[in-house]
Amino acid sequence: MSRPRVLQSQAPQRNGCGCCGCFGCLGVILALVALALAGVVFMLYVNLGVDRPSKSAVAAADPQTYQQARRKWDDFVKDGSIRGVSLSDREINAMLANAPELGFLGRGVSMISRDNGLEFQLSVPLRLVPFYTKYINGNIFLRPIVTGENIDLNVYSLNADGRPLDTASTQRFKSQVEPVLNAILTGANQFGGNRAIHEVRTQNGTVALLR
Repeated sequence: MSRPRVLQSQAPQRNGCGCCGCFGCLGVILALVALALAGVVFMLYVNLGVDRPSKSAVAAADPQTYQQARRKWDDFVKDGSIRGVSLSDREINAMLANAPELGFLGRGVSMISRDNGLEFQLSVPLRLVPFYTKYINGNIFLRPIVTGENIDLNVYSLNADGRPLDTASTQRFKSQVEPVLNAILTGANQFGGNRAIHEVRTQNGTVALLR
């Protein structure tokens, strides 16, 4: 007489990171990025926040230039075979003013490219409580450096509402804010794979991104 077979149940296999699945891990990453950005905003708010906007930082809203720049940018981002893109200050500022993704900036950021780096002029509205708006007013001077796929903004000067930031506040910004921004930009660049940027060239009036 044949013996009855004993069926052994197999434990279900799990995919992903084990504890929460791939979507859970993505949620954790996005939460960490959001916290990092919140910290950056808080630091800018403490050091550069004032009660009135700065008119000099309003980006030029040029729809025609924006459409031209957007096509160049989208083609570069989507097509890894395009090895570089060059954008004028006018094109970059049109994108800062008109890109839907940057609407939270309130058209309060403009950029000037120079031979030795980039200058960003800020007057970004920040509403922490209803019916009350403060503005992050300031000028940030930086020299972007790309090593491999790692991006270092290399901030070398900060002005708060037209006045140079004191040494302690500048060092605090460089030690607490700059590394967060570098990590976010580096992660996004590495995520691009063969579309990653490996060089940034700046000169008066033009910024070139090269793969």
